[in-house]
Amino acid sequence: MLKIKVIATFIALFTFIFTFLHATPIPRSFSASDPAVAILEKINGVFTFDQIAPDSDAAFGIIFKGIDENSPENYFISIGDGFKKSFKELAITIDPPKAGPWNLTGDGNVTELVGQKFAVLKHDTVLDSAIVERYA
Repeated sequence: MLKIKVIATFIALFTFIFTFLHATPIPRSFSASDPAVAILEKINGVFTFDQIAPDSDAAFGIIFKGIDENSPENYFISIGDGFKKSFKELAITIDPPKAGPWNLTGDGNVTELVGQKFAVLKHDTVLDSAIVERYA
């Protein structure tokens, strides 16, 4: 009798584990209030964009490597085809090999940034780039 209980317990346990290890999570839809991020792997950088009001957004960022000189006028942030500003214009501090952390608020809509190419440049050379995606 004890042997049957042990076998039945193992079967139930195996079934439970097998079922939940293979379960597919329910897809989550993205909300307009979810932040957008650009993760730059080569320079170990993260940039987050939050919608703080209907017509205002906030950007937060930090770069941990890849910045080799303390001259913010030589480094640029580029988003899509319409935005390119130097670290100096954006008041991003540099302490080689890292830059930031920094934050910036301004007019805009985070939804318009999703899908755009985000790049960090030194002069006209791209150090790293990523596509801005929603993060939930």
